[in-house]
Amino acid sequence: MRVLLGLLLFCSILILGISYIFFQTFVSKYPQGKIYKNIYIGPVDVSGLTEEEAEEEMEQRLNFGRQAKVKMKVGKKEVSVPLEEVGLHYKDIKKQVKAAYDYGKTGSLWQRFWQLKDLSKSRKVFDENYILSKKQAKNLMNERIVPLADHAQNAAMERKGNEFIIIEEKQGKTVDVEKSATAILRHLNNKWDQKDFTLEMIQKTEEPSVKAADLETVKDELGSYSTDAGGGERLQNLKTGVKKLNGTVLGPGEEISVHDATAPYDKEHGYVAAGSYENGQVVETYGGGICQVSTTLYNAVLLAELEVTERHPHSMLVSYIDPSRDAAIAGDTKDFRFKNNYKTPIYIEGRIEQDGRLTFTVYGKETRKTGRTVEYESEVTSVEEYGRTYKEDSSAALGSMRYEGSPHTGKTARLWKIVKENGKEKSRDKINDSVYQKSNEIIKVGTACDNAEASGIVSCAIATQDGSKINEAISKAKTME
Repeated sequence: MRVLLGLLLFCSILILGISYIFFQTFVSKYPQGKIYKNIYIGPVDVSGLTEEEAEEEMEQRLNFGRQAKVKMKVGKKEVSVPLEEVGLHYKDIKKQVKAAYDYGKTGSLWQRFWQLKDLSKSRKVFDENYILSKKQAKNLMNERIVPLADHAQNAAMERKGNEFIIIEEKQGKTVDVEKSATAILRHLNNKWDQKDFTLEMIQKTEEPSVKAADLETVKDELGSYSTDAGGGERLQNLKTGVKKLNGTVLGPGEEISVHDATAPYDKEHGYVAAGSYENGQVVETYGGGICQVSTTLYNAVLLAELEVTERHPHSMLVSYIDPSRDAAIAGDTKDFRFKNNYKTPIYIEGRIEQDGRLTFTVYGKETRKTGRTVEYESEVTSVEEYGRTYKEDSSAALGSMRYEGSPHTGKTARLWKIVKENGKEKSRDKINDSVYQKSNEIIKVGTACDNAEASGIVSCAIATQDGSKINEAISKAKTME
């Protein structure tokens, strides 16, 4: 019996040894340092490549695929964008390449043998695993795709005479950004052939944020302010800006950017060239005067005690309002923004009266105490008188003087909010501190002369910025002509 058991043990060891040698010989025939034959990542055959070569191959494929376009449809409207704009990239291509490289090289000899046997019959495919940048996809879709939907329409108002006319709200739809992005990703990972493709975006019901019933509370004047609109080309810009803001309804918590509501400032949108501040000087720009629109609205907003979220003073003083009571608009650097901090909607009315007054009035539901009043006081805290700046004009006759620029006194100012109850002051709070730069008077002094020495004398005097020295130099130079 012992002999038989020993014989069986010997045979088993022999068989295992022979099998090991067979498997080892079989496996050793496959090249090391490269991915084995018949291995794919997605549709890409990476057989015979090193890990580094396979990564480069997949990156080239990704870069090519990023140029393909996805056409996003919302009903009958559509926008086509390259996939790179929605942040197409691999989830972890290094991990997939590593898995492809290790296939048939790791694990027990038995596992490796059967993996290699399978490769001789059929391909082994590892997924590419495409993903999108959540931030890029969300930003692009919110900016370019969401606006294509037939959105809900808030209830609106019109003021005719002394009455408000309410226009009913409408239910609508909006693009479900998250689900639509998921649909794009599903297509990329399951059906995509690296060519352009079209997908219908997923939509969801959108309810209006302001309903007719909400607007029934808008009956009271919360704050009103007027400035002198003046005339000329500038008046056209005031009318255009007022028209764009008139009739604005803000629900509770909603915020408005006056810049966004009134821009762009060009001929196509009703604006003309008129005077405005730029680098301390008055220049002609399209939309010149829009700051008076925002300033007048700012003061109505202050009286209505709405929440001001952004406000900037002008670079220099303006003539139509006291210091610290202005609100400048300037491209992407200065905006006037405010929020409806009431629990009910507000309505903004803007108009230019027949007497030439620009007026903004904020209407809503009055919740402040009877007998409580609000007023604002501008305090000038410092003054800096403007001076003179002399500049050389080598093209003008020697000694000639030409006045240019828009001289302005510099000031700092503070705005106070004064609350009274039954005529008695209850509080005085600082609202803002404003700084207005001075702008010197510019005098261009001519230095053109055939006598270089005479011209040089005046030029040197201009460098001193001393008016008396400049006049003395001009007198001396004149005798040398």
